[in-house]
Amino acid sequence: MARNTLGNEGLPYPTQQALKVLGENIKTARKRRRWTLDEMAGSMLVTRKTLSRLETGDPAVSLAVMAAALHVLGMTDDLSNIAAPERDNIGLFNEKRRLPQKIHKKKGRTDILDF
Repeated sequence: MARNTLGNEGLPYPTQQALKVLGENIKTARKRRRWTLDEMAGSMLVTRKTLSRLETGDPAVSLAVMAAALHVLGMTDDLSNIAAPERDNIGLFNEKRRLPQKIHKKKGRTDILDF
């Protein structure tokens, strides 16, 4: 029985395109290293077909396969930058909005260093 996966039909178009670009980028990096599909797939411990699916942007390919590809290519740091909090512009904007507008000193407190 086939597994139910989130195929291209369930993904927004910009996400589909981003996966295709990611796949092309991995393919380009592989070719720059002059590795065949078989060589890189062997290093990743996956089949040639699985690597090929990753390179075409198939959304059903697991995150572990993408992580393995980036590791083999020496690009693991790129993986840790995906969705990094400091790059979350909406989250940073909302966080900034929640900061108090004014800071008031508490009245009656003159000795800050009270031991």
